[in-house]
Amino acid sequence: MELLLELGRCEPRMALAGKPLTDQAARVEGLLAGGWTRDALTGILSAPLPEKITRSVGAVLAARLTKVPPFPSAHRPAPSEAAPAPRQASPECQGDDGLCRRPVPSADRLCSECRDQP
Repeated sequence: MELLLELGRCEPRMALAGKPLTDQAARVEGLLAGGWTRDALTGILSAPLPEKITRSVGAVLAARLTKVPPFPSAHRPAPSEAAPAPRQASPECQGDDGLCRRPVPSADRLCSECRDQP
């Protein structure tokens, strides 16, 4: 549960509470018991959220956890199989008092929707 609470503290849009928190915490605990590290699971769960969430954040995190195999692979990738470099998060719009958070081309710009607001 602490891993999910920390994720919510670092990224408030990913904060869970109540039943979604306890449900996903049980999944995380099972994965940790299966040999996954906190860092590995944090990396999987902290991927950027979709720009528009059509379901709850709890459902997004549940879907991510469902795709994680119960045990980490013992297979070490050869250099040609190495995972691609992590995608750099794009700067986010700081409009609406910093709550907009839509991706923007550069850190000091607003998205078109916030830019058009009076």
